[in-house]
Amino acid sequence: MTITCPFTGATADAAGAAPSAGDQADVVRPTEPNLPPYSHELPWPDGLEPFKVVDDGSQGDPYAHYAWMLENAPVLRAASATTDVWFISRFEDVRKALRAPKVFSSEVVKPVPLTFLTLIDAPDHARLRQIVAKAFTPKAIGLFEDRIRETATRLLDELIARGGGDVVEEYAIPLSMSTISALLDVPAEDFDKMKFWSDETFSYFGRLARNAPGTGTDEESALAFFAYLKDTMERLHAAGNESVGGQIARMWKDGQLSEKEAKELCAFVFIAGHDTTTILLANAFRVCAENPHLLAQVRETPSGAEKFVEELARFRGTVQRVSRVTTEDVEVAGVVVPAGSIVRLMPAAANHDPRKYPNPDVFDLDRDTSGHMGFGHGVHACLGAPLARLETVVTAELLSQRLAGVALDPAHPIEYVRGNNLTNSGPERLVVSVEGRKTVEGSHE
Repeated sequence: MTITCPFTGATADAAGAAPSAGDQADVVRPTEPNLPPYSHELPWPDGLEPFKVVDDGSQGDPYAHYAWMLENAPVLRAASATTDVWFISRFEDVRKALRAPKVFSSEVVKPVPLTFLTLIDAPDHARLRQIVAKAFTPKAIGLFEDRIRETATRLLDELIARGGGDVVEEYAIPLSMSTISALLDVPAEDFDKMKFWSDETFSYFGRLARNAPGTGTDEESALAFFAYLKDTMERLHAAGNESVGGQIARMWKDGQLSEKEAKELCAFVFIAGHDTTTILLANAFRVCAENPHLLAQVRETPSGAEKFVEELARFRGTVQRVSRVTTEDVEVAGVVVPAGSIVRLMPAAANHDPRKYPNPDVFDLDRDTSGHMGFGHGVHACLGAPLARLETVVTAELLSQRLAGVALDPAHPIEYVRGNNLTNSGPERLVVSVEGRKTVEGSHE
């Protein structure tokens, strides 16, 4: 059996056969796996539940867990109902694993159950990603800026007029869904229905691909969503539409995609284009509430909104867990993870690794955020990052220009996304009070 270290590229056989003389310095030769204790067997600090595969409500805001894991269990083994799951949290370990797709494979389920890019390795991943990549370049996304700014301004003005509200429901969801709907040219007049279908399909994905708990209705809802998208693509193709949805429709009708691939790829773009951005936008309000100086600092700092977005993606990024399966035994931080193991790489934890980012739990607008993994890394780096950045830059600009203050509502504690997809984490409900900023004349903007 050959053992490969993806971090050096070195190989050795299980018996420790010597490599060539030129490779001696780089080789890593793990011994037979000596499995570490499970998460629930470790001495977690008082008040901190052992980290679990499926959140029971104790890790909706997981950064205290991450801080302990980074120092005490950078490779954490946790038990689930079906198999062990390994969590890798340190920055360099996560970065190197994301750059080693042949050892850390995305195809955790075979055959791949859905045409979601996060489930697919090369060469199919490159083929499918290329279909939609042109629509997500900064230049292409820039064409939507005026529409995004108009929608965001209207939503924020309505929030100011009410004195606040749930920013997830009343700002983040309608902004992100209207934007991705326009990009795909998928009608989204019925936001409640589209949001329900999207959430259910994400749950269906999690149940099939992540062994996550389902909702009991997720398959039925996902199939209804796929049927709706098929009808939409039929319309887009007939009209010669140039949107991303129209492009996917043409690939389908030209025989380059199956009907199943077309429907599911369209669903993936829709879900990925709004779900992660929704959480990032909500977190923008949260960090402004927790750091009252930020509104003025963003307003007064050159490129303040752009710096805000990069630090936000590092500080409270959306994607918490990236699922992989090891194709070989591999050593990480002195621990041998066996071949065939389910691994969760933890980019949000890595972004709080003090070895990379000093004082990681401080939101610092002037921080050097280069290399952060808030939008992924490697071949599976977030395709929609330019769109998420634009929506969040616009939001940061508007918050700094139009708000005198924002505060969390103590009567409504933050409610967190629970683990039906085991990927994203952040506010599901975030209630704030807001105060509009006064103009020179003394009136509110």
